[in-house]
Amino acid sequence: MHTLLIIEDEEPIRVTLTDRLTLEGFRVQTAATGEDGLRQVQQQPPDLILCDIMMPGLDGYGVLRALQANEQTAAIPFIFLTAKADPVQVRAGMGLGADDYLCKPVAKADLLAAIRTRLRKQEQQYQRLAHEVETARLDVVHKLPHELLTPLSGILSIGQLMETSDPTEPIPSIRELGHVVRSAAQRLHRTIRRYLLYAELAVASHHPEAQARLRGTGYIEAAALTAALAEHLARQDSRADDLQLDLREVEVAMDPTHFGELVAQLVDNAFKFSTPGSVVQVHLSVLPAGDCLLVVRDQGRGMTPDQVRQVGAFRQFDSELWAQPGTGLGLALVGQLAALYGGSFTLESEPGNGTKATVRLPHARTGSQTTSGMTTDVQHHITRIFGDR
Repeated sequence: MHTLLIIEDEEPIRVTLTDRLTLEGFRVQTAATGEDGLRQVQQQPPDLILCDIMMPGLDGYGVLRALQANEQTAAIPFIFLTAKADPVQVRAGMGLGADDYLCKPVAKADLLAAIRTRLRKQEQQYQRLAHEVETARLDVVHKLPHELLTPLSGILSIGQLMETSDPTEPIPSIRELGHVVRSAAQRLHRTIRRYLLYAELAVASHHPEAQARLRGTGYIEAAALTAALAEHLARQDSRADDLQLDLREVEVAMDPTHFGELVAQLVDNAFKFSTPGSVVQVHLSVLPAGDCLLVVRDQGRGMTPDQVRQVGAFRQFDSELWAQPGTGLGLALVGQLAALYGGSFTLESEPGNGTKATVRLPHARTGSQTTSGMTTDVQHHITRIFGDR
């Protein structure tokens, strides 16, 4: 049974609506003022709200603004009740996030149609979300164990070889074995670190105080760190000649490890999903508004519009056709990091024509402003991100 909340200061209208909707099988709560309505929503969120516009004290617009400001109540379907459908009122309400308008006195058929339409759309949204969550869960179950066990198996195998070898005999190819162990350990380190960072950011997204603790308090030299990370990844993939850097001296108000992780994800993806010999471009600049713009462009296989819309944690596309390692966590992590600092992340892509990833971060400094910025220990952050020693 769905619960509806009617916020209406005129008692006859409130009683009439309550009787109609109760007979139709709804559980109905009522409030005579906007303030009382908000209190009830905080105590027990309803499935849908019907709210008058013109009320003494807190009017309908004020109620809607308060609901929209709280992520716990912003998604509740909201229908305005109004004495007349003034186009200005309608535009104002829709701009605030109202789902519909009903003119008083409202016909029973129109009332029920509007309510059932909004509840049906809400249910469809819940179902889509549940499907996405289940898809992500299954992807975690299938991909994360592989990403953890594959490098661990290599380490265990070599450890067993060394343990069972004759101690009086030299171990053959000790350098090669060391390289295998190091590579496997780095991959394991990288996977675990990304997963933990993603989980930390996901939890913090619901707690402003946790977000504040995660954010850095100073400026970093973004150009130096971007260049070092991009060149490190290019060498790692034997594609140093494919990398093109266009970096302006920029300082960004961001924790250096977070910024480094963001750059590493985008550049790593660009190399991973493009072929050797094709160019990967990394561009860093400051916009007139004072925002830092990081753009990473490749000439790889690209993504469809639907795949771009579905970018999220543990999603890899066409994994049956393209044997690429990874959890699909990278782009979701970039989006989380950009959002943590009040920035944005966008993807432009076309199958066969590559991908352009753009991150915009606020409060950048350049030119003479950069004299007080922190010197970035580039090697330290490469070590933290990639596990190099």
